[in-house]
Amino acid sequence: MKNLLAAVLTFSAFATPAIAENKIAESAPSFPNAIARVLLSESVSPQSSNNFKERTLKIAKQIPTDTMGMVMVDLDPKSWQAIAGMSQINPIGVIAQLIELFGGDLPISFAKDIQPWLAQELTLVFLNESSEVSAVAIAPLADSPKFDQFLAKVQTIGLPKPTETLYQSVKILEWQLPDPEPEQADLGENQNDVPEADAPMPIRELGFIPKKFAIAKLPNGLALIATSRQGIEQLIDTPETNSLADNPLFLRSLKNPLWSKSVLAAYGDFKELGKIAEFVAQDIPESSPIPGFNRAEYIQGLKYTLSQYSSFDLFTWATPNGIRSQSNSYFSEVRPPQPKDTEPRDRLLAYLPENVYGVISSRNLNRQWQWFVEESKVQPSYKVFVEGLKLATTFIIGGVADLDIEKDIISWIDGEYALVAFPSATSPFAQDGGDFAMGVLIRTSKPEAANLGLEKIAKFLSQQDLQIKKRQVGATTLTSFEFADPQVSGKTQSVFAYGWRDRQTLLLTLGSATANEFIPSPKVSFGRSTMFREIIADLPQPNFGYFYLNAKAIAVKGAQFYLSEFMSSDLPESSGSELKAESENALPPEIQSVINKLGGLVFVYSETSDRFQADFAIDIK
Repeated sequence: MKNLLAAVLTFSAFATPAIAENKIAESAPSFPNAIARVLLSESVSPQSSNNFKERTLKIAKQIPTDTMGMVMVDLDPKSWQAIAGMSQINPIGVIAQLIELFGGDLPISFAKDIQPWLAQELTLVFLNESSEVSAVAIAPLADSPKFDQFLAKVQTIGLPKPTETLYQSVKILEWQLPDPEPEQADLGENQNDVPEADAPMPIRELGFIPKKFAIAKLPNGLALIATSRQGIEQLIDTPETNSLADNPLFLRSLKNPLWSKSVLAAYGDFKELGKIAEFVAQDIPESSPIPGFNRAEYIQGLKYTLSQYSSFDLFTWATPNGIRSQSNSYFSEVRPPQPKDTEPRDRLLAYLPENVYGVISSRNLNRQWQWFVEESKVQPSYKVFVEGLKLATTFIIGGVADLDIEKDIISWIDGEYALVAFPSATSPFAQDGGDFAMGVLIRTSKPEAANLGLEKIAKFLSQQDLQIKKRQVGATTLTSFEFADPQVSGKTQSVFAYGWRDRQTLLLTLGSATANEFIPSPKVSFGRSTMFREIIADLPQPNFGYFYLNAKAIAVKGAQFYLSEFMSSDLPESSGSELKAESENALPPEIQSVINKLGGLVFVYSETSDRFQADFAIDIK
């Protein structure tokens, strides 16, 4: 969908192609500080606006009932004040500063030319046209004369003269954007010379950049900026009795109590998405050696998937603890209730260390795999995953150990499982200054089958110049795969180990030494940690498992990496290695202040008889 992302460009389509690359490059060392200043910026809050649901309904009366989708953002600062520690955040001010930060010297200033006439909400609408998607931004006008000044300025920034159309007494101005000139590679006198490795690569034209844009002002005080004149005409033609405001699928989403409390809400129609299936697939090859990855199978699978659902919605709202979001994909037909699952859940989370980088947990991988296998028969694109995993395993291991990934591994993972990444002083990367470690816990009712599969993996690893040793951690005996330490004669280092924590719980770790993080059980485990318990408190139960990230810890690592790569070189060599090492780990106060606000981040998936639901939460203190 080449124009699907065009909506984010509707306010910048009139800008000249240059994005001030040199300016960004020159200011790279201060880039994190600039981001921090944006997030910590304070501004005066204007008067509160009307109810978000009522404002949405007013805009929906201007949108065709068969729209593909719409997204509405609440720009009222008071709607964002629920977030602790960010009570002074102004979304319009943040947008203005981010555009200034990333956009460079644009001929149009968001703060001076757009913000003065922009009201308290912005809506993006996606409409079906004959061969592409048209995106339209709808903004109620807070100051009509200021909008007229903006429109006059757009006509003076060096673009081709716009085409003026009078449609239903509404004046529409449409600009045809010039094609960017392709950069010619300078090969020098000798055409056979190979460009230097650090030479800039030619910039490819992005397919979703619009070729034109149009602007209009409706008599009811709505400003429209679209990727085509036809998109504006569709909104003008919308009859009062057949608008999105009368669509029962949209009204179902609008009546959800979450819509009223949201700062961002969205709605989409799967049927309308299905109409552009062939357009979406136009860049997919007609034939492919990859199973399920040819055009016909892709379209078949896409249409099947879209037929299973009617509509979707998205809600994002601010809370005293951070930001919450929920999306719902509604089934075309109500399904029978799920059988009640009485098996214990989340037991493995009590075995994980408290301090983690991330955790993925779920249950019964065997049943999940069988679902993928069955779905691949009617959804060919799933073959990419199903057949691809089988082929990859056979290619890497199968020839040596005769390993069947489905029979020898997946079949016995019929209980809970959890994958965890965590910091550890005994990490295999400790000698290189790293603390990254990983572990996997698996509950199974078939330990004998698991041992047979593990023996095949051990056979393969033993032929890779690895020694197999037995290591004892508490009451658990580990099978450890180790290589000779190149620096210390007679010493070995473990790269992978596994053992049975109890009769039905298998432990696999990256290096045998990190097993002591799991055995015995941590005094304060991840599952009982305050950070995790708080963030999942209002998430749906039961669910399919958790995808959790420690946003604060990951942000620290990311900032330290950036500073070590881009700023440590600015220190003179005479400063000494200790000072340089300290600078690589110390963070500027502005960055540290933002990071200190972060907590956990989690995704949760669940299903009821009428919908598939995804929930997201991030803690911001």
